Parts: sequence; C-alpha cells; structure tokens
Amino acid sequence: MAQRLLYADDEESLRELVKSHLSLEGFDVETVSDGKEAVEILEKQQFDLVLLDLRMPRMDGFAVLQYLNKRQSPPPVIMLTGVDDVAIASQCVRLGAADYLTKPYNFHELIDSVERVLAK
Repeated sequence: MAQRLLYADDEESLRELVKSHLSLEGFDVETVSDGKEAVEILEKQQFDLVLLDLRMPRMDGFAVLQYLNKRQSPPPVIMLTGVDDVAIASQCVRLGAADYLTKPYNFHELIDSVERVLAK
C-alpha cells in the first residue's frame, strides 16, 4: 500500500505540481490550502508524513507543527518554505520537524528528503 502524505501549502499551482511528482513516485498525496485545513484532516485521518509550508493563511506551519507535537505518535514533518533563514530552520527542527527545505527546491531533493524521513 502506498504511503500517505499530507501536503499543506497556500500556493495552488505548487500544491498540484508537488502532488503530481510525489504521486508519480508512488505516494498517496492529499493536499490542503492552509494550516487550519491540515489540522482538520489530521484529526480525522492518519498520514505517514506531513509536508508543511511555513507561511499560510489562517494557521501557519509553526502552529500546525506545534499541534502535531501535542498528539500521541505524530507523523514526521518536513517544512517547506521560501524563507531561507538559519534561525527559522533551527526553530523548525527544535519544534520537531524532521527536515527543512527552502523553495525553490528541486523535486529530486524533495523526493530524497521524503524517502529519508520515511525510512527512519
């Protein structure tokens, strides 16, 4: 059975592109447009990995990451952001993110990160 990924990003075209690439790699990908939707779906469904944009409307990636940390056995998280800032990256890791990729990233880098995090 394909591993299930949740991808939260407010950029619709990027969401669809990433979903397409990850689906071609054999992953079952669900997408949402903001952090609030991510939390709503995470309360109802199980995922093997969560991909989170840092800056989203209604609820940002930090808030979703903090929400996940309060859950029992949360899925691993990869933060995806256009913000190339070492302080923000280290804060994400301190909050429990398994990886942090800066946009624009190439899809080989994303696939490598997803596979590495899922292998842990």
